[in-house]
Amino acid sequence: MLSARPVQGRFRRLRWSADAVLIAILFSVPWLRVGGQPLVLLDVPRRKFHVLGLVIFPQELFFLWLIVAALALALFFFTALAGRLWCGWACPQTVFTDVYAAVARRIQGWSRGGRPAQLSPWRRVATHAAWLAISTIVGFHLVGYFRSPYEMLAAFASDDWRGASVGFWLAGTALAYFDFGLVRQTFCKYLCPYARFQSVLLDPDSLVVAYHPGRGEPRGKQSAGDCVDCGLCVAVCPTGIDIRDGLQLECIACTQCIDACNGVMAKVGRAPELIGYRSLAALQGRATRLLRPRVVAYGGLLLVVAGALVGGLAERTPLDLQVERNASALYQTAADGRIGNAYTLHLQNRDSSDHQYWIRLDAPARFELVAGVNPLAIAATESAEARVFVLASPRELEDAATSIRFVVEEVGAGRRAVARASTFVAPVHEGDHEEHEHAG
Repeated sequence: MLSARPVQGRFRRLRWSADAVLIAILFSVPWLRVGGQPLVLLDVPRRKFHVLGLVIFPQELFFLWLIVAALALALFFFTALAGRLWCGWACPQTVFTDVYAAVARRIQGWSRGGRPAQLSPWRRVATHAAWLAISTIVGFHLVGYFRSPYEMLAAFASDDWRGASVGFWLAGTALAYFDFGLVRQTFCKYLCPYARFQSVLLDPDSLVVAYHPGRGEPRGKQSAGDCVDCGLCVAVCPTGIDIRDGLQLECIACTQCIDACNGVMAKVGRAPELIGYRSLAALQGRATRLLRPRVVAYGGLLLVVAGALVGGLAERTPLDLQVERNASALYQTAADGRIGNAYTLHLQNRDSSDHQYWIRLDAPARFELVAGVNPLAIAATESAEARVFVLASPRELEDAATSIRFVVEEVGAGRRAVARASTFVAPVHEGDHEEHEHAG
């Protein structure tokens, strides 16, 4: 059941503008590319997470953790300052519920007086058909954050409707239809966890949507209070609460009650903002403090996490190297009698540009590196393997195990290098390598 038709007012116009901007952002982000790479794409099968031009690999998931922690602390910080701004102005649940409700009211022919007395069956069918159409678009873009929409359209154009993407698209469509069309703000009222712990984040100096009982009471058209007890603030509330009963966890700060009350106050010739944004401290006649312990704590933690993220990105090496020894043989004997160790170098170009990398050995002169391809070209955000051999004469080896280092450096200007240590293994005694020979 939809709530009463929202009253047009200053906050209502601002919210529609904010909704339009947020929907444009949510729908455009999967299509945008930076330097040939997606702006945001959580590519789970390829184990690549594209975030604002940065490609994060599984070994770097702490960057994702820092981003999530920064977003959570930002939510805490702004909640302590200005209440549930996120819920009323930016949460996709609220934004898309507004859109679905507006579409339903337009199709069903709502007027300023509210819902029509009788609703024809075709209007009901048209409402749900429109919801399904919008849900299809929402579901497609939801999947677009996990698989490139360009790839999906190319697959659909070639009649390839198989794979997990189609299944997730259908699931996203069903979820959007059920949530935004049928559940609506019931989710905010009973299921959203944020509503449950917001009271821990708020304090008397936080800005919230609040009724001024000192002005409004006693209620009634003929009473001394400004509240005429019209009940419009309750009628337009999407969660069905009475804001005059005080701050409640069901309030999502959508400001519809403010617009409704201001409209009534204008008609009866009384001052606006009987319901408005204010702190509970202001209602008690005290000055609202901006700087207070919890705001400073949340702000400080946010700066620390943001600093750690920026510092980590500044120190981030755009090349990763892992060295793996041959698991089937410790060493081999080459045709010329030298001892050889086989290695597999796993290289990962984390940059958004293609690069060539030169492989060299940091070891005493008696060791020789043999690589099939050197330098090695690796495309942007791609990985490659290089199988190499290290050879040395047994007469020049003093120990059964010698430490060596593989160095991979970028070819060209601004050369960057990364090194990894490994071990060269040889027979214990010079004359025993025939006895210990292993097949390669």
